[in-house]
Amino acid sequence: MEIKLRYFGQLQELTGKSEEVFTVSLDTVGALRQYLIERYPKLDELNFKMAQDNKINSDSSPLNGSLIDLLPPFSGG
Repeated sequence: MEIKLRYFGQLQELTGKSEEVFTVSLDTVGALRQYLIERYPKLDELNFKMAQDNKINSDSSPLNGSLIDLLPPFSGG
């Protein structure tokens, strides 16, 4: 499966990229998260969210989207 990843905020700084495309055989959002942490170990320092096709998903959600946004921790009220 081909997936386009877009990195925002601090995540761009940690990975050195604003976006990239992967071809992976993973079944959940959590599996993708673990794959990315292995590739970019500094990601493990942040509690980031992952949005699949513009909807924030939990790690147990099936990976079936073609666009994944990695969103930094939000602050404010």
